[in-house]
Amino acid sequence: MEVRMGKKDATLKGIDPVLTEIQKRLQTDPREWLHSLREDPGSFVDLEKNVHQAFQQMADQVVAGLLAQATAGDDFAQAAKKK
Repeated sequence: MEVRMGKKDATLKGIDPVLTEIQKRLQTDPREWLHSLREDPGSFVDLEKNVHQAFQQMADQVVAGLLAQATAGDDFAQAAKKK
């Protein structure tokens, strides 16, 4: 089973690429959030929403990566046929 993720519509083959992408986001996003908050402290409510949305997206990506990896092999297809 192929799982597609993100704006690039890349096919996921497992969890590792997802974790790599999340690690990159965790290096850049907090810096951008901090900069935004320092520039406009009144934007805290919007910032909070953006942070929650970003982590929700990351959680969705982790689940998609796990699903892609779990369903990648022939073993999964054979087990699904038995049920």
